[in-house]
Amino acid sequence: MKDATKQIQWLESMRDLNSKIKKVKKSKLITMKIDPDLLDAFRLKCELEKRPYTTKIKELIKEYLKNI
Repeated sequence: MKDATKQIQWLESMRDLNSKIKKVKKSKLITMKIDPDLLDAFRLKCELEKRPYTTKIKELIKEYLKNI
């Protein structure tokens, strides 16, 4: 019986710790329409810079929001 009590206390402690850990939000998938020529040019420029274009889009959004 003592083992079961210890296990229950341990599980409760883990539940408390887990609830206190900051929850990380997952990235959200979005869909948008964009001119194909514009997208091709943007992707090519990012490719030349050896950067993923989606990462560059996120950087541009963050930069835009800093300057508001």
